[in-house]
Amino acid sequence: MPTLKDIAERVGVSISTVSRVLADDSNRSSSSGTKRKIWDAAQELGYMAKVPPQDQAAVKKIGCVVSTMQGRRYHPYFSVIFEGIEKELARHGYQIAFTYTQEDLQKNEILQQISGKDSIDGLIVIEGIEPKLYSYLKKHVPHVVGIDVSDPSIPTISYDRIEAASIAVKHLTGQGHREIMFIGGTGLSGQFDREKRYRGYKQALEQAGLPVQPEYVLNAEWEPDRAYHLMLTFLEEHQGKLPTAVFAASDIMAMAAMRAISEKGYRMPQDFAVVGFDDNEPSRYTVPPLSTIHIPTFEIGVMAARTILQITGDPFPLPVKIVLPYEPIFRQSSIWQV
Repeated sequence: MPTLKDIAERVGVSISTVSRVLADDSNRSSSSGTKRKIWDAAQELGYMAKVPPQDQAAVKKIGCVVSTMQGRRYHPYFSVIFEGIEKELARHGYQIAFTYTQEDLQKNEILQQISGKDSIDGLIVIEGIEPKLYSYLKKHVPHVVGIDVSDPSIPTISYDRIEAASIAVKHLTGQGHREIMFIGGTGLSGQFDREKRYRGYKQALEQAGLPVQPEYVLNAEWEPDRAYHLMLTFLEEHQGKLPTAVFAASDIMAMAAMRAISEKGYRMPQDFAVVGFDDNEPSRYTVPPLSTIHIPTFEIGVMAARTILQITGDPFPLPVKIVLPYEPIFRQSSIWQV
């Protein structure tokens, strides 16, 4: 990681001079030539935290809105997407102007900030948000790119959630499981049948000739704590008739379920096979390591950043839809080796 010292050595000035210029400190002056050299060196070395003050008016200002209502900008899934967006924007000399959640958008002052004249050039919307808010943003922001947003009128970046979830459940049916639990959430619609990972679960069961058993579908509302407590309660109330496998619509819910299973004295995968979804970093360190579907979250962020920069400068003639691949990662939580 480059430092102020690296920039100072590159330009041939003191570290304090570099610090003052990058902080735009006007109390002590430096020549315009020196300032330009310092900013150029900061860009070349990958240090730059912001653009030179004289260039700020020309810089594209890109905002982000994420669907989560819990204020979880650093959720294991979303945080990697943000990392991809930030790194790709920085590579072109830009920054994220702001990151707001649906909860933030309930505040009028924030909506007014976003919709103000020349506030931002483009907006990346990560997953579906409440329709009225979404319509408002589209009306007031010149360019919008969606990540997993169902809107054919804007460029979108996505992956096939239905098929990815179906692959996870087919892995379990292929292991001989016939009673498979689903743990997930319903999202904005409030209906499981409109949630794509649930639809993939249901599709795989139907293809295997198996019914969906309503008592095996747990609505954890995407919350790991709720997934943990629901699983505990389920295990206590259904001791005579338990499923043999669990598919969770996110790794963090899968890990919460694994804790409940372990605390009740069951073994994985001997008593319960468990498969998650996302392949976030902690999933490989669970005991046993969690089977999951790898979603290219970092690359999704990179592609969204590239797309928003493209359309703010030279828009595509038609909205594009970029579909990225996923990869099954089946580890010991679902494979029993005798």
